[in-house]
Amino acid sequence: MPASLIVLRRRLLVALGLGASASCSEPATQSASPVHAREQAAPIASAREVCDPSFTFDPCTPEDYDGPLGEPLCRVDADCEDGKYGRCIVNDIGFGPGCVCDYSCRTDADCGSDEACICDHAFPDDHSRCVPALCRSDDDCPDGGCAFSSWYDGCSLVSFLACRGPQDTCQCDSDCDPDQTCAYDPDLGHWHCQYASCAIGRPLVVAGAARTAPAVARADWLTEIDLPRDLPADVQAAIAEHWADVAALEHASVASFAVVTLELMALGAPPELLAEAQRAALDEIEHARVAWSLASLWSGRPLGPGPLALDGFPLRHVLEDIVESLVRDGCVGETLGAAEAQLCAELAAHPVLAARLADIARDETRHAAFAWRTLRWLLASHGSAVRLVALTTVARLRAELAADLPPDDSLPSAPGWGLLRPRTRRAHHRDTFTAVIEPVLRTLLGPTALA
Repeated sequence: MPASLIVLRRRLLVALGLGASASCSEPATQSASPVHAREQAAPIASAREVCDPSFTFDPCTPEDYDGPLGEPLCRVDADCEDGKYGRCIVNDIGFGPGCVCDYSCRTDADCGSDEACICDHAFPDDHSRCVPALCRSDDDCPDGGCAFSSWYDGCSLVSFLACRGPQDTCQCDSDCDPDQTCAYDPDLGHWHCQYASCAIGRPLVVAGAARTAPAVARADWLTEIDLPRDLPADVQAAIAEHWADVAALEHASVASFAVVTLELMALGAPPELLAEAQRAALDEIEHARVAWSLASLWSGRPLGPGPLALDGFPLRHVLEDIVESLVRDGCVGETLGAAEAQLCAELAAHPVLAARLADIARDETRHAAFAWRTLRWLLASHGSAVRLVALTTVARLRAELAADLPPDDSLPSAPGWGLLRPRTRRAHHRDTFTAVIEPVLRTLLGPTALA
C-alpha cells in the first residue's frame, strides 16, 4: 500500500479528532539515538535501543523491470548501495509495479554522520530508517528537549530529530488546525503548524450529471506556467483535452461550494464549517486557473470558462439529499481527488508541474477533511437518518468502483503530465477506497459499519 494513502487516512482521522496526535498534557520530547518513535509524544526509556532493520517487501523480478518509471532504478538488492540494508523492492504507484531501492538501519552507525536511526513505529510503512539529526539527546538542547518530528508535506514524509525551544509556535498537534501537524521546519529553525501538501473538483451535479461551463477563448483565467512540450501531437492534444476537462470541473466546484454554504446555513451549521466552505471555494478558483493554464499551454491557445448554465439546478432542502451529496461528492469524491492529486504530483515529469500539483493535493486533502467533519456534525445533530444514508451511499459507490472498465491500452497516456488511463485511475481509486475511505468511515460510525 502506498505510504501516501496511509498518511492521507491518518490525516483525515486526526481532522475528525479520531486519530493519534501529540497530546499537550504529555511532554513533547523523545529520547534519541536510535529512537523508537511513537505517534503519541510520550517519553521513552532512556536506554539505547537497537532497531530491527528487516521489513516486509515484494522483491523486484524481471516482470517488474519494464515499469511505469522507465528503466528500473535497481534489479537486485546489490544495486542499492546508497545506504545500509538496501532492498530492491516493487513500488506500485498506481500504474503498475516499478523497481526502486529502499533502506533501513539498526543503529546510528548505519547512517550518515549527521543522521540518526529511527525505529519502525515512526513511519507508515513500519520499517526503520535514517533521518537528519539536529540533536541526539536533551543535553544538546539548552532551551528544551530533543524530539522526533515527522509530517507529510504533500509529497513525502519529512522527518527530523530537532530541539524544542521558546521560539516554537506550537507544542503538539492539538495546538494546530485539525488538518495541520506540529512539526519542525528546517527553513525557519523551529516548530510550527504545517499543512500536508490531475485534481478532481467537487462537481456541480444537476439531474445526476456534472454541470460545467464550456471552454472559450480568453486569457484572464491564466497563470504563468512554463513547461517543455516535446511529445507527439496526438499526445499533446490528449493532455490539453484532459486539463480542459479538469479545469471545467474545478471551475464548477466554486459554484458547488457556494451551494454547500447555503445548505449548511439551512441546517444551522457552526461558523467554522461555513468558513471552511468559503475557503474551499477560493481554493477552487486557483485550481481552475492552474488547470486552464495547462490546457492552454498544451493546446497552444488561451482557454478559459464560458458562462455556467444554472437552469434546472435545484437547491436541496431535504436532509437525506444533502447527506447523499455530501458523502458522494465530499467524503468520497474529495478523498479520491486528494489521493489522485498526490499521485499525479509524485509522477510529475517536471518540478514546476510537481509543485503546482502538490499545492492542489494539499488543498484537496483539506477539502476532504472538511467534508468528513461536516458528516460528523450531521451525525451528532441528526443521528440514525444520516448514518443510514451515508452507509447506503458508500455501498453504492463501492459497487460502482468494483466494476471493471474495458481495456484502454490504445488510449493516449502521459502520466508525467497528469494524463492517466481510465483503468489506472480506477485501480488507484479502489486502493484509496480500501486504504482510506472505509477505515475512516468505520472509525466514525463503528467497526461494524461496513460489515
